[in-house]
Amino acid sequence: MLIVGENLKQLIQQFGIVEDEECFDNTSISLRLHRDIIRLSRPEGEEEAVITYGDEIPEKFIDKGKIPQDGIVIPPKSCILACSYEKVSIPVGYFGFLQTKGSLARLFVSLTCTDGQVDPGFTGNITYEICNLSDFSVKLKYRQKVGQLFIFKASTNNVQAYNGRYQNADGPTIFLPE
Repeated sequence: MLIVGENLKQLIQQFGIVEDEECFDNTSISLRLHRDIIRLSRPEGEEEAVITYGDEIPEKFIDKGKIPQDGIVIPPKSCILACSYEKVSIPVGYFGFLQTKGSLARLFVSLTCTDGQVDPGFTGNITYEICNLSDFSVKLKYRQKVGQLFIFKASTNNVQAYNGRYQNADGPTIFLPE
């Protein structure tokens, strides 16, 4: 069951899902863009660069940065890792699902490649996999509303709280081997 309206507002307050009650948006929780970003890029001079899924990503592929004051331009057919400005705490018995704000999606920009679930018990910044699928550059600004977090009631409270590698994320996260 999707939690909406006054029930969502009360749930946010009761469990501190986000600190800023201004994030409440009747059917979802609006999430903004944090300043920190990560780009994965091919090291200069390497014609064929390979990253093996399941292995730690070598530092030479990782470029950490910040969104400039006037925003970040995401070129066509490119992507970055970013995260929510808000720290999110999903209570056990509930499940979060992240979607791109509709107005941003209509520019053919997506916040998730498919990793939009937020497990019960997760706490931290939610990583965005921002992909610009369009044929034009798109500029995003720090603290701009880009995402919607929908909260669903789980069928049981008897689930183990998330305690995985991304728990307590403090900024965008990149794959970390277990």
